Amino acid sequence: MMAYGKADFRRLKIILCETLTDDTGDPLSCLLHETPHSHGLLNLSFCGGEHEFHHVAEACNIANVITSIERILSLPRSNIACQEMAEVLLLRLDVLREYICTAIKRSESSHYSETEADRAIRRWAGFLKHPSNYVFAHSCFSDLEVSFDPPAIEIDCDFLASWDSLKIGERDQRKSELAHRLVIVRLPETGKIEAFFKSSADHLKHLIAANSKEGELAGAQATNRVTHLGLVAV
Repeated sequence: MMAYGKADFRRLKIILCETLTDDTGDPLSCLLHETPHSHGLLNLSFCGGEHEFHHVAEACNIANVITSIERILSLPRSNIACQEMAEVLLLRLDVLREYICTAIKRSESSHYSETEADRAIRRWAGFLKHPSNYVFAHSCFSDLEVSFDPPAIEIDCDFLASWDSLKIGERDQRKSELAHRLVIVRLPETGKIEAFFKSSADHLKHLIAANSKEGELAGAQATNRVTHLGLVAV
């Protein structure tokens, strides 16, 4: 299995903070609290309405996942620890993908379009959670400069993309062909993860902008109605 090291985790943490946090260092999704048409927006007022607090549960869910990913990237103190956390990291990225996808699909002001970066994370999470759906039995080898007869099967981004395009019957046939074959798992390069961070940030920015635009439109319509009524009253 291709391994990530401390340098990889440090760089990924930097990219995460650059793309998925705002100018104050808070997760980017927190800006959804300020948009008037976010799904599930709660307006809470205290002390006779003197204070008003906006809360969006989906924004908090996404923020918590972003924060947890940052902690995962900060946790390892050795290259071995990074290797052990690699699968946890990829699975957590898929949770972020699902949360963002769900938030957008439930929104009335935005549309979700899966990017190649999103698909890559989804495919890897599927393999890591259910490897037996792909191969009947496999062993993973890391950085071994040896050859196998028959050659070992390499499961990488290209393999999973190809598998994703197969029909159910074709997958069963492919699984039968791979049964009891040795497998080398090559996790996605860090560039793929960086691309996913950017894709996630783009999704959130579009959702924030769409919700804000919807609010501005509603406000303009309300102003027009009030003005019209005023003219009629006169």
